[in-house]
Amino acid sequence: MPVYSFKCTSCKNEQDMLFSMSNRPKSIDCGVCGSLSKRVFKVDKAQSNDPWTEKSYKTTRTRGLVMHMYKCNDCENSFEELIDFGKGQHWEDKQSCPSCGSNNSSWIPTAKIDRFSEKFPYFDHGLGVMLKNKQHRLDICKARGLTPVDGDWDVDKEFSKIDSRTEREEKEYADYCDRLDNHPAFRQYRESQDKGLV
Repeated sequence: MPVYSFKCTSCKNEQDMLFSMSNRPKSIDCGVCGSLSKRVFKVDKAQSNDPWTEKSYKTTRTRGLVMHMYKCNDCENSFEELIDFGKGQHWEDKQSCPSCGSNNSSWIPTAKIDRFSEKFPYFDHGLGVMLKNKQHRLDICKARGLTPVDGDWDVDKEFSKIDSRTEREEKEYADYCDRLDNHPAFRQYRESQDKGLV
């Protein structure tokens, strides 16, 4: 579930709350003073364009698994090697050539591999597994009940679909209640309800 930020209109207290996308409120009661807290878009200080904000919180540490390309200087063979920064490995370390076994290799700069790349295998951080090919990715997503999303995904468009469906369902329910209260076909039902029979 997404985390939404709210800011109190009275005491300016900020609080974060978890809500499903379909039930996210525009405002809640403040946890400190009980006044109205409106939903706000929160920007991290590191993302701000304001020159007086605090220093960026960037780190120089690299974490995770990353596939890198190497070239053997002895036999000219190019090969890929998975580097685990969590185990202290680094892309600048010499790697053993799978063809000749030599440790005389050089790192080859390549484009960053992301989940939309055609280059396999690679480690998908979102799924937490090493993917062999496109079908392997689809199989893992299906087994976990996930829908793979390729390319750009418009979050606002998805929220808009959910909001439209919610509005439609609320209108249908309001129409149903109006028919129960006013339509002549339900007169007998309303009379029974007034007498306490229903």
